[in-house]
Amino acid sequence: MHNDFIVAFYMDKILMAIAIVYGISVAIFGLYYNWLYAKTHGFLAWLFFGEIIASLKALIWPLFEFNII
Repeated sequence: MHNDFIVAFYMDKILMAIAIVYGISVAIFGLYYNWLYAKTHGFLAWLFFGEIIASLKALIWPLFEFNII
């Protein structure tokens, strides 16, 4: 009974740490993809479409960086 509580406690901490690291990486890749979109398509295109496209791309950044899609 006591071991189940310890495992659940540490699992919660591990999942929270993974979520924080992934959230920070999404923020960093969001900046990168916004800059890349603005550089590639121009400022006006970025102003209207870039924030949406770059933010969605940043959410799934591992798929783009590891060439899964």
